Amino acid sequence: MKEAGITWTLRTLMRFNSFLDDVVYGNGLFVAVGCSGTIFTSPDGVDWTQRTSEGNDLFGVTYGDLFLAVDDLFGVTFGKGLFVAVGWDGTILTSPDGVNWTRRTSGTSNDLSRVAYGNGAFVAVGRYGTILTSP
Repeated sequence: MKEAGITWTLRTLMRFNSFLDDVVYGNGLFVAVGCSGTIFTSPDGVDWTQRTSEGNDLFGVTYGDLFLAVDDLFGVTFGKGLFVAVGWDGTILTSPDGVNWTRRTSGTSNDLSRVAYGNGAFVAVGRYGTILTSP
């Protein structure tokens, strides 16, 4: 029996010339996003189907009752019933539904690249070693 994370199999989508930036799993589906609005979905991580989008570069994707991808914001996550997205110049936005967003004060002008939720806290990271936390 193979141990998880030890052995990897290349699943390159040769017919597509796209850079993929992020991947998430939720509701029985993997979703990968990237340049020029590229979106792929897969139920098993092996067989992938290309989906259509608006055409903007997509940098992050998360799942929280719905799949949410972001473009000019670099990272997005879901936790405690809240979507949190981060990006340029210390931008932090939150949304309870993925539609209506509120800008939050980050206290930094450094670009933020990723955000995660776990153990009861949101953690955002970015340039120059920036780490921000929020309960």
